Amino acid sequence: MKAAPAVALAGAVLSLTPGQAPAETHWTLAQARGALANRSFFVTDETQPDQPDYDLTFTRRQAGALHAVRRRFVFAGVAHDRLTDADVTVRFELRRPARLAKFHGPAADLSQPAFPIRAAFYYAWYPEAWSRRSLFPYTRFEPSLEFYDTGDAAVVHAHLEAMLYARLNAGIYSWWGPAGYPMTDVRFWRYLAAARTTPFRWAIYYEREGYDNPSVEKIRSDLEYIRDLYATKPAYLKVDGRFVVFVYGGADDTCSSLSQRWHDGNTVGAYIVLKAFDGYRSCGTQPEGWHEYSADLPEYNLAPDSFMISPGFDEAGSAEPRLARDPARWRADVGAMVSSGARWQLVLSFNEWAEGTAVESAREWASPSGFGTYLDVLHELLP
Repeated sequence: MKAAPAVALAGAVLSLTPGQAPAETHWTLAQARGALANRSFFVTDETQPDQPDYDLTFTRRQAGALHAVRRRFVFAGVAHDRLTDADVTVRFELRRPARLAKFHGPAADLSQPAFPIRAAFYYAWYPEAWSRRSLFPYTRFEPSLEFYDTGDAAVVHAHLEAMLYARLNAGIYSWWGPAGYPMTDVRFWRYLAAARTTPFRWAIYYEREGYDNPSVEKIRSDLEYIRDLYATKPAYLKVDGRFVVFVYGGADDTCSSLSQRWHDGNTVGAYIVLKAFDGYRSCGTQPEGWHEYSADLPEYNLAPDSFMISPGFDEAGSAEPRLARDPARWRADVGAMVSSGARWQLVLSFNEWAEGTAVESAREWASPSGFGTYLDVLHELLP
């Protein structure tokens, strides 16, 4: 019988047996490791209930964890996920031409925080919000990460690390609706993905209520959207199994215009925390909780529902700060918040730079830890 012809293919050898289809390409281990290190791999972990996506890259050193086992190339080691800018531990088989099979990534952290829950209001509206009224940057301060883009995976990762360092349990994410501007909706998935394997949780802050007074039907539709697209993710904040939504408010809110409308619109069992207004305690229909959002006082005490603290309020367009920064006062305010026993203990804010309420690290209050004076105090005093 004639010997089977050999055909060179991208540095490998394809053996052809007469009368049969071509066999699979045969790699050496070195060639397989080279293929792993020379490209990125988009893969979904179908073994996990939430089926997370990854965009993986491997350094040549990481690719060295690929081994030949019974004519298969098996990997168990660390890769870098470009979707979250984080290293992840994964295992899989590398199959020809360059495909990841039997993929397993890290399990999600399925825990939820217990009360008191300590959270910071968070803004993913950059770079849009760095400019306002023809001014750039529209802030009196210079963030340590400079004038960043909150769609950047490296920024999301750095902010998550900062809030974990500060011993915060959650971020309250400013959200402007499915088609709203700024484009907070299209960025939120990355925040949930980044926090997936950590105990940190995210909840939406429903901003449009402060400006539009959405109808019962609109509230219902948006809550269904949040439930279906986000609340199923492990990193979404829940209380007693119910997904949490904070709701902003306007100056003319009343029991009938706010509390009743959200009661009627919440047909999906969401855990709703409304913004307080005069007479809110007397409303016949009560939400699950109340909060305040105004940073021109150092403390707001709505216990047992919530206790809010602010480091300062110094908007770029104002002549004078409405609340001057004072790290010593901040330390006392953090202590008062912890002592309040309130269910929600809230920081106004992590990164609202236009109003100058941010506790994120900045050149003006940088510290040896790399996280800044205000987060250092939270790290020290929060349990």
